[in-house]
Amino acid sequence: MQLQATVRKNQYQDSVRLMQISRQAAELPGVRKVLALLGTDSNKKVLQDLGLLDETVSAATPNDLVICIEAENDDAVQAALKEVDDRLKTVAVGQAAEEKPRSLEEAVDRLPGVNFAMISLPGQFAKLDVTAALESGLNVMLFSDNISVRDEAELKQLAVNKGLLLMGPDCGTAIVNGVALALANVVRRGDIGLAAASGTGIQEVTCLIDRFGGGVSHAIGVGGRDLRKEVGGIMMCQAIRTLAADGMTKRLILLSKPGAPEVMARVLGEAKASGLEVVACLLGGDNDGPEYAEMTLVGTLEEAAFAAMGQQIPELEISDALRARVKKLAPSRTCLRGLYSGGTLCYETLFILKDHIDVESNVALRKDLKLEYPARGAAHCCVDLGEDEFTQGRPHPIIDLGLRLERLAEDMADQAVKVVLLDLVLGYGAHPNPAMQLAEAVRQNRKELADGGPIIMAHVCGTEADPQVLGEQERILQQCGVFLYPTNAQAARAALAVVRGDI
Repeated sequence: MQLQATVRKNQYQDSVRLMQISRQAAELPGVRKVLALLGTDSNKKVLQDLGLLDETVSAATPNDLVICIEAENDDAVQAALKEVDDRLKTVAVGQAAEEKPRSLEEAVDRLPGVNFAMISLPGQFAKLDVTAALESGLNVMLFSDNISVRDEAELKQLAVNKGLLLMGPDCGTAIVNGVALALANVVRRGDIGLAAASGTGIQEVTCLIDRFGGGVSHAIGVGGRDLRKEVGGIMMCQAIRTLAADGMTKRLILLSKPGAPEVMARVLGEAKASGLEVVACLLGGDNDGPEYAEMTLVGTLEEAAFAAMGQQIPELEISDALRARVKKLAPSRTCLRGLYSGGTLCYETLFILKDHIDVESNVALRKDLKLEYPARGAAHCCVDLGEDEFTQGRPHPIIDLGLRLERLAEDMADQAVKVVLLDLVLGYGAHPNPAMQLAEAVRQNRKELADGGPIIMAHVCGTEADPQVLGEQERILQQCGVFLYPTNAQAARAALAVVRGDI
């Protein structure tokens, strides 16, 4: 293998676009890995770990583009480099070839009536642009991370003072007026609104609502730190007020891990005053008390979706094919492994399993089960591969399956593994055909396994209107012997039944 790092001076690019371009270039023959990233300090640490931090890369600034390629030979390296450069020059289809605005204010002047801005900048540069957007009367979706908690609280208070939304920082998912923003799904419209501190939590709940006949008015992400004491639930409360003022919204889902008690009391009080029917989903929370009166309190994403629709959760179905497959497994297989791209989906699985088996994880519910990077457990183990330690300098696993396929090969080759649990998250910004890559990996890894290897179970989080098409992705997985479930929670319960020998 050959490694090469190239620096393009003063070529700042959006991080989401760089992830997509990296994935596309990595699909060329002979190319193993492509990382196109900015010369920030955190990215340089990643490059140092890869042995790519030479003098040129060390001198790169956060405005410089660093292109790192691992390939079989120099020809493949050059082909990948050309692919990256060509895609960086490409103007999106249907986009007018015109001079870009040189400031946010100029962009606002060009778009009369605009009321929304999406900002994706290195965290150290984002505050000024967020402030400018809010001062211009724009609601903001802030994709950037590495914003200080103090700055977050200050910016959110400015937004509230102006009657605006500031979704984020590190907000990757939202649905506003039926429009899917960033990593989100195409769901039918309806009367259920979400205020959520979880990106893949929004995706799972809205997709389940769509799958089982309901509809969504808006899904407002607030960033994962909003319910901390330092931030005070500022934006969760603002999101509730915004949804309460929306004539289409009749029911409200609050979605988060439990926050600081005084903040939760404030948020729940705002929800009660909204006049909406409220479902509070505090993942993993055992909270119960008078503050939850007059609302429905649930502990999983699955329960939140069905409670908001007023429906019963479908019973778990164990197929005859699964029973037959279990009988063929070698007795040495006893362990469960979970490889997740959705952090909240991983967390929901841990919550469902916690009273039955001990599961190690990098996002464990108990300190004694906590795994440090690279999070390889000895027995039962579920890993959130979207955590920061896995995504520094490389695309998120929703966008690029590379790392997950490597871990899948390891777990399928492990004679102790009985079940492998997976999620596949569809929607805008996600991999264009993740099921095809996953199915091919399953087939290849099964070839040398006498008993067919561990059982593979999966849940596909998506809708029929998504670019990847839910039904098509499920069909591809079923054809290679993956057992599918309509909710992430059902997949977790089915895996538990297999591991405990209940099937």
